[in-house]
Amino acid sequence: MTRLQELSLNNWSLTGRVEFATAEKLAEALKIQAHTKKVQVSLKEARGGSALLLVLLAWQRRCLSLGAQLSLVDASFELQKIAELSHLENLLPLVFNTKEPS
Repeated sequence: MTRLQELSLNNWSLTGRVEFATAEKLAEALKIQAHTKKVQVSLKEARGGSALLLVLLAWQRRCLSLGAQLSLVDASFELQKIAELSHLENLLPLVFNTKEPS
């Protein structure tokens, strides 16, 4: 089960596996208040490959259109590699874990 939870004002956590069937709904679930300058989403427990990337790109596009800065923290090594292979690492404000999986 995928869950987007607001931890505090403009601070969110995404958990679970993002699937294509739920990506569009999830992309619309991130609520950004008017005049918000920064939005942070923890991806520590998020998985999903390209479906997850689609959601993150939608969030980034919306933040940019509202003048807000998106920060995607605790991104997994897997997500880092998928972003690099897709040449999207420069488009997404990802903060990666520094450890490779054992």
